[in-house]
Amino acid sequence: MGHRRLSIIDLSDTGKQPMLSSTKNECIVLNGEIYGYQSIKAQHPEYPYRGTSDTEVILAMYQRKKENLIHDLPGMFAFAIWDNGKQELFCARDRFGEKPFFYAIGKNNEFIFASEIKAILASGLIQPKVNQEAISYYLQYGYVSTYHSIYENVHTLPPAHQLIWKDGKINISRYYSLLQKTGF
Repeated sequence: MGHRRLSIIDLSDTGKQPMLSSTKNECIVLNGEIYGYQSIKAQHPEYPYRGTSDTEVILAMYQRKKENLIHDLPGMFAFAIWDNGKQELFCARDRFGEKPFFYAIGKNNEFIFASEIKAILASGLIQPKVNQEAISYYLQYGYVSTYHSIYENVHTLPPAHQLIWKDGKINISRYYSLLQKTGF
């Protein structure tokens, strides 16, 4: 995994990404901000924190809760955690989709992800194919739907969804939806 970071919280070397967990079994990249991470950190005192980054709090949560951490994570984010023990990549996007998450499958079945489509294209591992449905949507509404990208072979992880990539297979599921109220 690679990462280019806009450093806001924990400007020291302990805040750099990709970030390894204390056990060196998990590795994370995060785009975003975790709200109230100091109080979340206090809820996970068993984790041996090395710095003051909000990213490290996700690693502490993951070690205790695995994928279920997503239900207790406030903020605007898109992240990916490689779990070496499980040999899988766990990715998630915040509930409102404030931070983007694009992915594609490369020529040799590589899983490629980024916060911008141009980074995926720069990998040279895919040949972009224009998504006619997305073009039609754009011409009709003035933007591309959050469930599509402008390329049919570059996908977007929708808001409030998680993705697990394991053994070359992708499993996407919704982890949050607004409660539906009836009787009005």
